[in-house]
Amino acid sequence: MGIVKTKAIILRESNMGDFDKMLTMLTPDLRQNIMCSKRSKKTQ
Repeated sequence: MGIVKTKAIILRESNMGDFDKMLTMLTPDLRQNIMCSKRSKKTQ
């Protein structure tokens, strides 16, 4: 799976480790998707 661009509403966000996030999103076609966002939390 590659990069996917879509508009969505984030329903839930949870941290996975130090740098990653797990997102549960609702897309325009009313499907609920669970995505992993790699390296989304920035270091200070």
